[in-house]
Amino acid sequence: MKVLHFSLTPLAGMPVRLVQALNRHTRVQARLADRSRFGRYDHDLVMDEDPEAVLQAARDADILHLHNYLDLDSDRFAPLDFRALQRAGKRVVRQFHTEPGFVARTMGITPEALLAQDIPALVIAQHPERLYRKAYVAPNFIPESRAEYAPCAEPTRWDVFYNPTMNAGAWEDRWNTKGTPQVLPLLRSLEAEGWRVRRVTHIRPLAEALPEKRSSRICLDDLVTGSYHLTGLEALAMGVCAVNFLDERSQTLIRHFSGASGHPYVNARLEEAPAVLRRLLADPDLTRELGLRGRRWLLDHWSEARMIGHYVRAYELLLEDPALLTRQPELSLEGRAAHFLFKELPDLAYKTRADAWDPSGDTPA
Repeated sequence: MKVLHFSLTPLAGMPVRLVQALNRHTRVQARLADRSRFGRYDHDLVMDEDPEAVLQAARDADILHLHNYLDLDSDRFAPLDFRALQRAGKRVVRQFHTEPGFVARTMGITPEALLAQDIPALVIAQHPERLYRKAYVAPNFIPESRAEYAPCAEPTRWDVFYNPTMNAGAWEDRWNTKGTPQVLPLLRSLEAEGWRVRRVTHIRPLAEALPEKRSSRICLDDLVTGSYHLTGLEALAMGVCAVNFLDERSQTLIRHFSGASGHPYVNARLEEAPAVLRRLLADPDLTRELGLRGRRWLLDHWSEARMIGHYVRAYELLLEDPALLTRQPELSLEGRAAHFLFKELPDLAYKTRADAWDPSGDTPA
């Protein structure tokens, strides 16, 4: 089976990690075609640099795997015509990594038009999952066995590591935020108390950011939305204590794909973060124990070799019959009760938190 991935943006490095994992652990022969060279993550094929290699890989592929902003009518990889290739017998699947509003704005269409597109779809097992209710759910993961993800053997350089990928405030955008304007005052307070804080911007290459994270005691991920992200998974692999707010749906997804009864995070919201961080900072042994506990959990329940199997299964279904690639019944959000518990209730909680927050001091009222 040959699969060719296409991506316009880095997407936190997940497309290239996915291709590398397929080639490492499965019989799938996978390639990735990026539109341009981003420079922050690894690359395989780059359309701007070697279009003929991309065209040949497309001719050879059994499956075309489009990421996020690409659909059958996208012309960003012209002269490739995805719709024509589908008509000629290629199987096509699209994977969503971000929420529908963000994808639609980037593509210049409405969210309604996006969700109405008739393309077999995957969605990552994070917050977008609840917003693409028909898509087959597949988890993100990291290559935990590679040396750059191993725990650091040297003394830590940083007490707290923070690597936000967006700058929107906590209550400005339901999903496209990690609350950076609200987190930064807390980090400055911790620095004033003498703690070593490291903030790394998302535009730095991954190879530069990972050593900083490895040399930290605590990694702050998403304290706002209720979802988890790749930066927290990286921290878990490194044995770094990962602090992240997980709502009930995120915990359900983690239990489902891990097979474990619990999760490896220190589950704390933005509102509790000051007290939680100070407690952890004051107890290095506890923080170290939590980090090692998280790494053991990831090795046992969320390894790259195990998670990549969900993508192989998706490809098998796609080749058998594209109509089979749809939401797993056990993860269905159909019905009023499921919709309320896993979509409406978390949104109500988010709104209540936003209403209780005092914007003048970036602290809860």
